[in-house]
Amino acid sequence: MDNEQAQAALAHEFEAELYEGYRFLARTINYRAKQFLDMVTVHRGVGAAQILLRGPNASDGFTRLWQERMLAHSLEAVVLKPKYGQLFTAEELLTARYRLEQHGFDVEDYLSSQTA
Repeated sequence: MDNEQAQAALAHEFEAELYEGYRFLARTINYRAKQFLDMVTVHRGVGAAQILLRGPNASDGFTRLWQERMLAHSLEAVVLKPKYGQLFTAEELLTARYRLEQHGFDVEDYLSSQTA
């Protein structure tokens, strides 16, 4: 598998994880983020993440997950998983980390619980 195919496979895995996260949050806290789901469908997972990370502020969905103490299931947390790091720029990764840390999320503890 060449690098381009590997990147495409990784992007597909990232997108699948976003859809699974959506289903998990719908089941556990009855949160159905239709706008987020539409964005992932239209822009694909990586594209939706890039759009959301370019915004000046965290999304309404991020705020809802913070209120529910579910930031480990946020787009920002998924973006920071080591296996997906190559899909994003350094700036996007810093934005994701900053938003989580600003809301009291222990990024280092979360990352230490992830496997590459």
